[in-house]
Amino acid sequence: MTDVFSDKLEQWRAYTETPWARIRYTVIEEILAGQCAELAENQGERLRILDVGGGDGMDSLPLALAGHEVTILDPSASWLAEAERRAAEAGALLTTLVGGLDELSEGEWDLVLCHFVLHYRPADAGDVRRLAAAVRPGGRLSVMVPNPASMVLRQLVTDGPEAALTELHADTKRTVTFDHDVRKVSAPDLEAELAAAGLRLTGRFGTRIANDLLTDNEAKNDPAYFDALLELERALCDQEPFVRIAGMYQLVAERPG
Repeated sequence: MTDVFSDKLEQWRAYTETPWARIRYTVIEEILAGQCAELAENQGERLRILDVGGGDGMDSLPLALAGHEVTILDPSASWLAEAERRAAEAGALLTTLVGGLDELSEGEWDLVLCHFVLHYRPADAGDVRRLAAAVRPGGRLSVMVPNPASMVLRQLVTDGPEAALTELHADTKRTVTFDHDVRKVSAPDLEAELAAAGLRLTGRFGTRIANDLLTDNEAKNDPAYFDALLELERALCDQEPFVRIAGMYQLVAERPG
């Protein structure tokens, strides 16, 4: 995995400045803040959070700024250095560790994040079970992956029905930023894996629901247009049936305490 990401940091920085990336991170930040508020009611205000494959800390840095104890585990030392740099600039404290899913320990964390990692891993790696074991009783696991259903709709609106049919039957997808083939992970399959690992699903969320159906990317650079789009994304992120077609879906599950 390190080889996939380490040489793409500059491309990733450019991506994070785009309107669709800003939508992604704003919505995720607000969802995670809500999860932490719920966990804090039973676990205490300062949570222990592990961000598996957290790279540059874009998802977990806001949690560190909120006062939580954040550790980022990632196989790429250069991406962890980026996380440390960003944390220092923001005045936040966090811990970084070089490693991956195979180095997880059991039962230590109030909240475990694993965002945009599982589709780079083999389907039979046992990752969800390993992630579930790292969550302490009463804690939660948040997993995110690109949504295969949205890929079909995106192809339909950009390239037509033939392209959508091809996408529907494809088992893999080529990533744009990292130029790498990844497997598709459907929401029902991931929900089944969470249940098999002994977790109880507590939330379904989506981000880039409206964005990925809008083909005019230039319009998204207009501040007024962007603000309206972001407001819509916030309104839709936890609403059925819209979460089912999100560009990226997020499942939150709890380990019984």
